[in-house]
Amino acid sequence: MWSNLILLHSTDPISKPLDDSRLEVWKTCQRTLVFTDNRIFPMEGNERFFDGWEVYHGYDAYRFLLEVVSGLRSKLFGESEIQAQFRDRFREENTSGSNFGTSLLRLRDQILEHTKQIRSKYLVGIGRQTYGSVTESYLHNHKEVTLLGTGKLVDSILPYLVSKQKVVRLIGRNQNRLQELSALYPISTYHWEDYKPNNEAIIIASSFLPFNWDEMIKSSSIILDFRENKIENKNYDHYIPLSQILNDLHETDEQIQAVKMDLQYYLTELTREREEEQLHIMNGWEDLLV
Repeated sequence: MWSNLILLHSTDPISKPLDDSRLEVWKTCQRTLVFTDNRIFPMEGNERFFDGWEVYHGYDAYRFLLEVVSGLRSKLFGESEIQAQFRDRFREENTSGSNFGTSLLRLRDQILEHTKQIRSKYLVGIGRQTYGSVTESYLHNHKEVTLLGTGKLVDSILPYLVSKQKVVRLIGRNQNRLQELSALYPISTYHWEDYKPNNEAIIIASSFLPFNWDEMIKSSSIILDFRENKIENKNYDHYIPLSQILNDLHETDEQIQAVKMDLQYYLTELTREREEEQLHIMNGWEDLLV
């Protein structure tokens, strides 16, 4: 049914955004997807890149979109927020009134139907999937959290803390990154020199740590340390080193890997069903050129 579907995909900022009435664009915090049809935006079926974009054709495009909306390609494996974002982007009032726009609404309905099947069949009870969700498992009783660092690890942890309505303070020395992250999330930011620990949950996501360790231990309610060089002290009962965090991740990772293997077969079956429906074209999609 979707043999002419084309998806352009990128996880990087695009220097030249596509501006064309034949295209529908969907942006999330992790990626940008552009939807079109080969009959109104011709492209060779073997073309895999277009001006810096990855290109998916036909049923490969349908499968890729299904994986995205199901959260299978998210940093937080199986997360459900992406499904709501997809549904909201393709509400009727957010698409053009063209035949192509109408067809996208049908595509939306099929993707959401299949996403529901995938989630109920494979993603219920997956548990803690990333550093962010593991972090939350330790901090569910802590409303205020201080995150030390502005590196790549923060990109994984910060969105999850915000999604759980934590009051987050981000501490770092890279002013540009502090400004960038504060523009994306409802958080407070401070330079290292302007911060003092004060009876709070602390996440260490930076190798640079200019604070007095003993003072930090005494003034914190819990410390999660993502550094390799953990502190050896049995008296620190509220200190969680990286080794303990990784043990939790390892258990969950084995569960996720087993689910991923089953999902590959199931995704193939769902996509094959769409191909077998090729002769039963819905009104609207075939009328794109009318």
